[in-house]
This record gives sequence, C-alpha cells and structure tokens, in this order.
Amino acid sequence: MKKLNFRWDVHVLTGFLGLTFITAFFGTANANIAHVKCETAFGEKVFTIGEQTVAFHEQKRGRSISSVMDVTTKRTFNGFKKTLYVDGNKHLIYIKDLNNLNSDDDFMAITSPKGHKMTYPLSCTQGL
Repeated sequence: MKKLNFRWDVHVLTGFLGLTFITAFFGTANANIAHVKCETAFGEKVFTIGEQTVAFHEQKRGRSISSVMDVTTKRTFNGFKKTLYVDGNKHLIYIKDLNNLNSDDDFMAITSPKGHKMTYPLSCTQGL
C-alpha cells in the first residue's frame, strides 16, 4: 500500500476549502435580486425587475396594466444585465451596482430588428 504525502494532502484540502469558500461567498453575494422599480427619465417606460422577470407597467383609462416577461440574466460583480425581447425589439437592462443605484451608471438600451438603438438612463429604487 502506498503511503500518502501529508504535506500534499494538506495543500489539496486547503485549496479545496478556499475554492469552496470563494464560490459560496460570491455566489450568495448576488444570490437574490430584490425587486427593483425603474423608470426612464421622462417616464416613457416604467417597470419592475424581479429575479427572473421584468414587468412593464402602463396606464390605460385609469387602470394600471402590467406585462410580465421572462428574461435572461447575467450577474455582474455588484449588479446584473437582463436581456428580453418586447414586440420584436431587444431590451438590455443594465444595473451596475445594486447598492448604489444611479442614472449615471444604470440604463436600458432598446435595439430594433434593423439595428437602431435607443439608450435611456434609468432612475431605480430597490424594494416595493
């Protein structure tokens, strides 16, 4: 039977524990995207962002109507990018930092099928 090298085993174990800690820490740092309510500068678009959905809100004849869309989410270090398609247009919602929401860094870019792009700064608040 082969004798294992104690020093090598400790290094492997320490490395494994370190990777596990880093994965757990960064995995839970952005684990839940709390509801974020956003609107464009002049209120053209108002929507609520959830973990897996985006709900666009419209006012029609005194009633509030919401359209809920499934989205693709890519997490960044402190924020996220969400991509969805509405009426054939690609919507990219970018929130740089959930702890520091501001219209200088957060935006929504809408790209038409022909490639025309409009970018809107977003004013967002966390929670409902």
